[in-house]
Amino acid sequence: MAKTILIPIDFNIESLNTLKIALNDLHGTRANVVLMYAEYTSDSITELMFYSRERRLKTLLKPDFLEALTILKNRFEKVIETIRIELFHGYGVNAFVHFIEGNKIDTIYIPKSYMIKLSSNGFDPIPIIKKSKLPYSEADWTSSVYTSKEDQLNDLFNY
Repeated sequence: MAKTILIPIDFNIESLNTLKIALNDLHGTRANVVLMYAEYTSDSITELMFYSRERRLKTLLKPDFLEALTILKNRFEKVIETIRIELFHGYGVNAFVHFIEGNKIDTIYIPKSYMIKLSSNGFDPIPIIKKSKLPYSEADWTSSVYTSKEDQLNDLFNY
């Protein structure tokens, strides 16, 4: 049976290093992957009434990120059953625990030294993950300065 793993992301290619490390750690075990982006919801009633998860994801997803994700899917096709991106709008530990239960998460991987880069409404979920007392694994890699998108993709797919 496949495990379900959670990876917090920021829609930058470098944040997918956590996923790569998690998939390498599975040693061939099948996995369903949930990539989670945490953001605050609007206080505007009008914005909430017309909120669309799909529309919001379209504004957040970058072509470079989608390309890198596709390459990872192909590289780990024997391990990955499904990958989906979920938006987390909770404000605390209880909301996060409910998110974990609702998505049937077995394992959480977080970056150890990578700082999640936030958009205007985004927030770093790692403090909530740590406060939740749920087990998690930290993935560590050396962050680099990139001169091009190709360098960033090459770094993601090495080792």
